[in-house]
Amino acid sequence: MTTHDRRTAILDAALACFVESGLAGASIEDVRGRSGASVGSIYHHFGGREGLAGAVYVRALAGYQDVFTAAVTTHDDAEAGVRAAVAAHLRWCLSDRPDAARFLLFCGDAARAAAADRLGEQNRAFFRTVVGWWRRRVADGALQDLPVTVLYALWLGPAQEYCRLELAGRSTTDPDVAAAALAEGAWRALRRG
Repeated sequence: MTTHDRRTAILDAALACFVESGLAGASIEDVRGRSGASVGSIYHHFGGREGLAGAVYVRALAGYQDVFTAAVTTHDDAEAGVRAAVAAHLRWCLSDRPDAARFLLFCGDAARAAAADRLGEQNRAFFRTVVGWWRRRVADGALQDLPVTVLYALWLGPAQEYCRLELAGRSTTDPDVAAAALAEGAWRALRRG
């Protein structure tokens, strides 16, 4: 097994353990058993549980950001981009990577703190791309000029809350029905005029 493959196996196992048992409940031994890696290998790559949680967080967030960025930047049309981003968010959270979404939603605070030093440039690049796309649509007159925090709340806040409820098993709404309504709501909230 290559170093990259070993590292991936450890991260996959850690994600499963953290989602199953929480950050405090998952041990290095649990990760070792699930990944087949030695304890020494885990400590060598990640330095312990905190470093491992941070690495899982960075990888999950990067995967999400890649999908979201691709959804937005493939559309020049403001409405298509807004709707595609909501659809991509829901698909990534509920279909493509539900365990990663659960981790970010339910284990994220402590893991984010452990990853803070590694997130700076990654987040800056993501926001530079997404906000750049947004600003061009504002300049075209298609979208409202909003502070980024308000933009996020209107664009993804309802979809994020739906994902949280769905991933916690507390929603009875079909995801396809929710996706259409959430995309429509985001577009209505963000469009100019």
